[in-house]
Parts: sequence; structure tokens; C-alpha cells
Amino acid sequence: MLHLQGIDKYYDSKFQRTFVLKGINLEVKEGEFLSIMGPSGSGKSTLLHIIGLLDSPSAGEYWLYDADVGQLNERKRGEYHRNFVGFIFQAYHLIEEMTVY
Repeated sequence: MLHLQGIDKYYDSKFQRTFVLKGINLEVKEGEFLSIMGPSGSGKSTLLHIIGLLDSPSAGEYWLYDADVGQLNERKRGEYHRNFVGFIFQAYHLIEEMTVY
């Protein structure tokens, strides 16, 4: 279902490369649950943004439902995001005046 191999995320400045993620390997199969925990600044949000197709890794392979995410064009990435990704935020800021029923 979800497979990450050797995922790096880094930012280059004029004099150095700063790694936010380095060498992440992860496999999540259908029906499995995952919790990502760590101290502030450890790369949790960056990893979730990559998994959620909101950002791209600097290096490595990401497979989602047998598709190589790195090879998807922007339109196809949007389709995968809509069809396969959902986020529940810690502070979800619902609008009290609106309902879904």
C-alpha cells in the first residue's frame, strides 16, 4: 500500500545542505495503523507532507498503491491525494455555525 525507500529531504543553502529526513525506510500494508512520534523538529510534519503528497522527497523512492509517486505528473498526484490521502489535524478548527447534516 505505502512503501518508502531511502527517503531524504534536504534544503540547500549557499554553503551547506541541511537534512530534515535522511534514509527513511517505511512500509505500511493494507489494514495497518501507524503512529509517528518524536520531539519537536524531528521531521514528523515533513514526513507526513511527503506521505500526503503535499511535498516531494529530495531523494529516494515512494510507492503508493503500486504507483511510483516520483513518476506521477501533477494532475495524477492530485488524483492520488484526493482518492487515497486524508488528514485529521490535532486542532481541526471546525466552524460552529456550519453542519454536515
